[in-house]
Amino acid sequence: MATSYLLPCAVLVAVLVLFVSVDAAEGAIREYQFDVQMTNVTRLCSSKSIVTVNGQFPGPTVFAREGDFVVVRVVNHVPYNMSIHW
Repeated sequence: MATSYLLPCAVLVAVLVLFVSVDAAEGAIREYQFDVQMTNVTRLCSSKSIVTVNGQFPGPTVFAREGDFVVVRVVNHVPYNMSIHW
C-alpha cells in the first residue's frame, strides 16, 4: 500500500519538470531599431561626416542570450546602399 501514492507523485514531478524545461527553452524576443545616418564628428580638430547607427560609432551593442529571437529593424537615412554585418 505504501507504493500507491508513488506513481501519482512521480507523474506530477515529471509534468512539472516538463513545464519548467519548456519555459527555459523559450528565449526572449529582443527588438532593436537601427537608424543609419550621416553624423558630423570632430576628432583632433578635424570635422568630417561619418555613417553612424543611432548616432553612435561604432554602433550599439546587441544583447541576446542563446535561444533568444532577435528582431532588428534597419532604417537607412543615407543616400546610398548600406550593409549590416554581425
